[in-house]
Amino acid sequence: MTGEAKGPQAPLSCLEEASQQLENLVAIGIALSAEKDRNRLLEAIITEARRITNADAGTLYLVEGEHLRIKIIQNASLQTFLGGKGEEVDLPPVPIAPAYVSGYVAATGTSVNIPDVYAAEGFDFSGPRKYDSMTGYRTTSMLVIPLKNHFEEVIGVLQLINALDKQKNVVPFDPGYQTVIEALSSLAAIALTNMQLLQEIENLFESFVQVMVTAIDARTPYNATHTQKVTLYARLLAEEINSNNGEGPFAGVFFDNDRMKQLTMAAWLHDIGKITTPLEVMNKATRLDARLPAVLMRLDYAVQRAHAASLQRQLALWQEGRQEEAKEEQRELQERLALLEQARALIVRADDPATFIDGELAEQLQAVSRLTYRDGAGETAPLLTPEELACLTIPKGTLTEEERKIMEDHVLVTAKMLEKMPFTRQMAPIPRFACMHHEHLDGKGYPYHLNGEAIPLEARILAIADIFDALTASDRPYKKGMPPENALKIMGFMVKEGKLDGELMALFTRSKLWEKVLAPAP
Repeated sequence: MTGEAKGPQAPLSCLEEASQQLENLVAIGIALSAEKDRNRLLEAIITEARRITNADAGTLYLVEGEHLRIKIIQNASLQTFLGGKGEEVDLPPVPIAPAYVSGYVAATGTSVNIPDVYAAEGFDFSGPRKYDSMTGYRTTSMLVIPLKNHFEEVIGVLQLINALDKQKNVVPFDPGYQTVIEALSSLAAIALTNMQLLQEIENLFESFVQVMVTAIDARTPYNATHTQKVTLYARLLAEEINSNNGEGPFAGVFFDNDRMKQLTMAAWLHDIGKITTPLEVMNKATRLDARLPAVLMRLDYAVQRAHAASLQRQLALWQEGRQEEAKEEQRELQERLALLEQARALIVRADDPATFIDGELAEQLQAVSRLTYRDGAGETAPLLTPEELACLTIPKGTLTEEERKIMEDHVLVTAKMLEKMPFTRQMAPIPRFACMHHEHLDGKGYPYHLNGEAIPLEARILAIADIFDALTASDRPYKKGMPPENALKIMGFMVKEGKLDGELMALFTRSKLWEKVLAPAP
C-alpha cells in the first residue's frame, strides 16, 4: 500500500516542476517582450538563465559580422558585472569558428554541454584558462546555447559557467535545464530581433526625415544648415533642463529617451512644409529681387526716350529760330534726367532690405510711382507699377503681406504633411510640436494663435532655437548674421513683450549653448 501510495506522487512532482518551469518561462517571455531598453534586455537574459540553472557566471555574445562580440559578463564569485549599462566590454571578440566553443555554437546552431572544460577535447579553451590564471577562478562546467531568431539565424550565444548545487559545489549542468534554457534563448532571441527590427524601422524613418530635410534645404542656397542648428540648440537646451537635477523653474521636468526623441524629430521636421513654398518667396533677397533689373531697364529706357524726344524738339526749335525756347527745352531735359537719376538712386536704396522704409521714404517712393514715360508703343506708362511700389515700401524685410502669408503657411503645410505619417504611440506628439514653433506666449503668433501654457514646452524650446538661428545665421538672403549678443538683446525684448518663455530664455543665455554650435571646427 505504501508503494502504491507513493507511485502516483512521483510523476505529479515532475508535473508540478514542469508546470512551474512553464509558468516561469511565460512570465520571463512577457517580461522580455515588454522591455524596451536593449541593455536591460541583454542583462535580463543572462540573469534569468543563471537563476534557472543556478550558474555562478555567464557571458552573452551577439553576432557582429564574422565574430561574436561580448556584451554582458556576470560572475558572482568574482563580483564582476560588466556591460549591463551599455558600456563596452574591453575583451577581444571571438571568431565564429569550430575551434572555439562559442564560435562552434554560433556556426552550427547547436547547444554544447561540457561537464569539465579542462577535460574536454575538440575546442580551444585557452581563453577561459588564461582568464582563470589571471583571476584565480576555476572554470569547470559550461552550457553554451545559441540564440536564434524566427528565421533560424543565430544572432547570439549564451554561455553559462559553473552550475552550483545547494552546497555551492560546482556540478555539470542538468540536461533537463538545457531544454529550459534553449526555450528561454528562443524567447530572448525573438525579443532581441523585435527590438532590432523596431530600431531599424526607427533608423529608416529618421534617415528618411533627414533626406527630406536635406532636399528642402537644397532647394535654396540659403538656410542650408538651419534645421541642423535648430535641432542642436533644442537638444542642448533640453539637456540643460535635465542637468538642473529637479531644481529651479523646471523642477519635475525631465526629457527621458522618448521625450528627447520627440523633441529632436520635431526639430528636424519643423520646416518640412517649406517644400511647397515658392522659391521666389523663400529666396527673396531684396524687396524687388528679380524685378529690379526690369525696373532699372525701364528707367534707362525712360532716360533714353526723354533724351531723344527732347533733342528732336530742340532741333525743331533751333531751325525755327526760337532759340530761347530751345534753351528752355534743354534745361527741362537736364531737370528730367536729374529727376530720373534721383528716382533710380532711391529705388536702389529702397530695394536694399537693410534700409528701413520710414514715412518720408515711403512718400518719396509714392512720388516716383507718379512719374510716367512713353513706352515703345508711344503709350504713357508709370515708372513703377503698383506691385513694385508695394514691394519697395515694405517697412522691414523683403516680403509683402501676401508673400509673408505664403511663407507663414509652411507651418500649416507641415501639420498636414505630418498628419499623414503613421507615427508610433511614443512619437505621436511630434506633429503638434513641429508646427508650433512660431506660436508666441501672447497669442499673437501663428498658425493657431495659442498663448501661455497652451503652448507645449517643446514648442517653446523650438521657438527659441528657431529665432536665435534666424538672427545669427550668416546665410540669409535678406540680412547679415548678427553676433549672438545682439540676437540675445532682441530676444530679451521679445521676452518683455510676452512672446518668448523668459525662464527658458534665461537658461539658454546662462548656458551659452551657441558656443557649442557656432564653434569653428578644429
